[in-house]
Amino acid sequence: MNVLSIIILSFFYLYSLILLYIAFLAKSKGERGAFINNLVNALVLIISLTINLGIHFFLKTPYNEFIVFPFDLLMISFIGIFFPIFSLFILREKKKIKNRKEIDTKHFKQLPLKYDIYRKLTHLVVLGIIFSYFTLGFNINGDKMFFSQNLVIFLVGISLIGLLTAEFIRILNPEIYPLKQVNQILREKELHMRFGPHISMSIGCFSIILLFGLIQPIGPVVICTTMTMAIFGDIASNLIGRIIGKTIIRNTDKTYEGLFAGMVISFSSGIIILILLRSFYDPSILGFFLIPILGALIIGGIDYLDLEIDDNLTFNFILSTILFFISFFVL
Repeated sequence: MNVLSIIILSFFYLYSLILLYIAFLAKSKGERGAFINNLVNALVLIISLTINLGIHFFLKTPYNEFIVFPFDLLMISFIGIFFPIFSLFILREKKKIKNRKEIDTKHFKQLPLKYDIYRKLTHLVVLGIIFSYFTLGFNINGDKMFFSQNLVIFLVGISLIGLLTAEFIRILNPEIYPLKQVNQILREKELHMRFGPHISMSIGCFSIILLFGLIQPIGPVVICTTMTMAIFGDIASNLIGRIIGKTIIRNTDKTYEGLFAGMVISFSSGIIILILLRSFYDPSILGFFLIPILGALIIGGIDYLDLEIDDNLTFNFILSTILFFISFFVL
């Protein structure tokens, strides 16, 4: 591991500690749900970083660098460019406060449908990760995935840095938060100390890539299958539940109609993505159907339990972990 990689690793650990700090700050303010959600996000990021580091040192992987090779210099450059630019946006917000020209953003107890649609459409950005995995790679030392694996981690890594930086400001000093319009797509419980869904999604994607991406080709196939099923299952469950759902699940705002719609769509999307990825890995007939079925059941179970933890994290992390180990027997 070179010096740049150590700096980048230290930076991610520093951000993990800030995540932990905000989690316990939420606890001190009596926000139990925010504490649980934030704590799990922080622990998932720390664990995935540490395990990836352990794999690098103890299992002697063929990859010469940690996380961003050959993009370590690019990531350092991104950090050096991003922070001055973001600071300018913060200074602009401070001037607005001084001149009393704050942006008025309405907060709703339940998001209007159009904002919920905007919120769910942002999840489709994750499909770009899948596209990058299997289309932008080229052979380095005879291994196409060698390049694309690190390219994906680089792209998700810089996204996570940018999103976390903005989220820290939103929570710790909301007056100078430069992206106040984003608050319009946050639910009421996410407006205070709780991390937004985009943070849980980013940490979920980043962690499973670090944990399973090096085990090829099964790792990337499971990652892409998981992400696809989680995205479309979540979108279907939420939007269909809101539009036609009538049977409420316990005392939640979810419906059985949305729950079953999410399971059906996640299963269908799992089948489709495995078909599209057959040129990279051709699963057995058993695995071809069993993986989507198990994935849909897991997504349905998590959705039904309605945990305090954001499902953008639990869908990706729990689903990929279970499917990864099962895949060795059925794919």
